[in-house]
Amino acid sequence: MPEELARLQKILETGQRLSRQGSYERRTPHKEAVPYLTESRKDLRQFLREQPKSAEAWLLLSLAEECLLNYPAALQSLEHFLALGGERNKKTLKRLASLKEYGRKWAELMLSPDNLESLGVFLDGELAKSSCDHSLRLTKSWLASHITSNQAHVLEALRKSGGYCDCEVLFNVVGNS
Repeated sequence: MPEELARLQKILETGQRLSRQGSYERRTPHKEAVPYLTESRKDLRQFLREQPKSAEAWLLLSLAEECLLNYPAALQSLEHFLALGGERNKKTLKRLASLKEYGRKWAELMLSPDNLESLGVFLDGELAKSSCDHSLRLTKSWLASHITSNQAHVLEALRKSGGYCDCEVLFNVVGNS
């Protein structure tokens, strides 16, 4: 592994550690991790402009994009890795399938990771004041003030993810994203 790529891998690994994410059902990375993750992504993109046939760099870029919840870019980078002869083992193929699934879920939800986090903060604060009335009243209120179109579609996607009332949106959707 070239020295520059090893340096970028260390930055990415620091970001991954600070992100407080698991490898399954990632959630928005912790704020401390974002500078490391964005720096590694930026520098990996630059590295790949100079060395576009580096399978290792494509794999690292895929990991950085995944940590930042940019699933389409993570999937594209992993596909580049495989096209350049990257190892097609069970772990890589499973990750490929997972990226496709997560990308589909986020696309269906029609909320950005930042929006979902904002909804979670709102629901957490409101539900701390009064218990859940087993409706989507608070979620609908947040959507009305933050999302201008497709609110019905977002509500349907939340329900498909197990969010049939405000507390379920908080625990089943926000807590698992």
